[in-house]
Amino acid sequence: MLFKILSISLGWFEVDINREFILVNSDFMGCDAPFLLLEALGDLLENKTSEAWLCWQDEPGAYILKLEKQDDRLIVQIYDTEKNYDSTNLDYSGITLREHVVNCLYEIKTDFTNAARNILDEFALYENGNGRRRYYAHWGGFPQLPYQRVKNLLNSQARRPN
Repeated sequence: MLFKILSISLGWFEVDINREFILVNSDFMGCDAPFLLLEALGDLLENKTSEAWLCWQDEPGAYILKLEKQDDRLIVQIYDTEKNYDSTNLDYSGITLREHVVNCLYEIKTDFTNAARNILDEFALYENGNGRRRYYAHWGGFPQLPYQRVKNLLNSQARRPN
C-alpha cells in the first residue's frame, strides 16, 4: 500500500492512499488523526486489538477509517458519515465510530508489515530537521511517542528469525 503525506499546511493534513483516495484532516476541532493513525498501528502490531476506528475531520464532514489486521494482512476501509450529521460530535477514535458510517467509499487489502513501514517512512520525513520544523509550524507537535513505538516494533519484528 502506498501512503503519501501530500501536504501539511496551516492546520490541514492531507494524505494519499494508493494514489486512489485522498484524505484531508483539519485540526479545527483538535482531531490529531496522524497521531491516532500511528497509535492504532502500534496497537495492531502488538496485537492489542484486531481493528481500529479513526476519524478524519474534513470540515464540515468527516471520514471514518477502519483498520483491520487479519494475520499478515491489513484491510483499510474508508467510510462516509451520515448526511447532515454534525461531525463535531464524533469521537476521534474507537468502536463507537462505526455507528456513524454510511457507505464504504474505499477499501484496500494489503500486506500489513509493508503498509506499516510505508506509513512510518512517510512520517520519518518529518522526524528531524526542516521536516520537523514544518510539521510543528503547520500542524503541531510531531507524534514522537507513537512513531517511535511503531518504529521499535517493526525493527524488533525484522530481527526475529522466521
